[in-house]
Amino acid sequence: MKKLIVLSSMVMLLLSGCAYQVKISDPKQMAHMSQQAQDSIKSFKYYRFPLINLNDKQKLMAREQWHAYENWMLEDMHKRFEFTTKDTSIANVKVAIIQPKHIQPGNENTIGFHLHGGGFMMGTPYERAAMLMANEYGYPIFSVDYSLSPEVKYPVAINESLEVYKALTRQFPDKKIVSSSISAGGQILQSMLLKAQSENLRMPDANVLFTPALDLNFAGNDSYYFNDGRDVIALKNSADKLFKNLYLPEDVNVNDPLVSPVFADYKGNFPPTILSTGTRDLFLSISVRTFWKLKEGGINTELLVGEGGWHAYQYYPGIPEAIAARKAVYQFLDKHLKSL
Repeated sequence: MKKLIVLSSMVMLLLSGCAYQVKISDPKQMAHMSQQAQDSIKSFKYYRFPLINLNDKQKLMAREQWHAYENWMLEDMHKRFEFTTKDTSIANVKVAIIQPKHIQPGNENTIGFHLHGGGFMMGTPYERAAMLMANEYGYPIFSVDYSLSPEVKYPVAINESLEVYKALTRQFPDKKIVSSSISAGGQILQSMLLKAQSENLRMPDANVLFTPALDLNFAGNDSYYFNDGRDVIALKNSADKLFKNLYLPEDVNVNDPLVSPVFADYKGNFPPTILSTGTRDLFLSISVRTFWKLKEGGINTELLVGEGGWHAYQYYPGIPEAIAARKAVYQFLDKHLKSL
């Protein structure tokens, strides 16, 4: 745990300065949170400034540092689980295959399709959320190494991911498919699924969204303001500028449902979807709004809100609240996969 805190702090300090302080809550606020969760929150007590202020060289350094952190996560996962990985190419897009040693009974005909997070400009397919799901739920995951911004802009990553998804549905026509994502990967995944549905493609059998960034407009999201500074990972001043300046073209309509899927009208065979967020998550309101849009459209959906959970807290392997969130996700998957 100590090494994890040091490495994560090293990454975040690269994105830090002296203009913004993480707000550490009164102990009464954290009275019902696990000690592990409290310790994690306290470990992020330092000053930060928006990532958007970094120059191009510093942004590339930030990416390299984050990728080094994810390489450490990969090593840590290998200490916890026995699994293999393979780098391949599908539809001319790099993909990592995460293969657990043991397939959970009933999952012999199930595969996963995963899109990592990282603010559209960072991240690798060997993300801890994907590795935890593959090993804990016991099924192989195809994790897409989509092109990053600012080298490419919207909708390149979405189109790349869609081509991989199409190829997988052709290669495994009889397999059950679980789509999953975290943070910025949620925007790419949800937009991709809306496009897949519009093209009458086969849809996944279940869809998992961890702290998804589904509204790139950001206006009108309550938690985007009251959780600014309480979320130890996501930062408002970075998110609203970082996503728009680096990921989106200047002339894009941020209220377009393919840009901000919270504005989509969900209907028909859109897959059963579970959203997981936390009370400290900057994107809590986005998950809540998307849940209601899905529900209004008649889509089978669940919303998980973890007490004290910050952005992407679900991929911490040893925090009780994160373990509980993942367990609830697996129960949702059981419900929708085992009956098929």
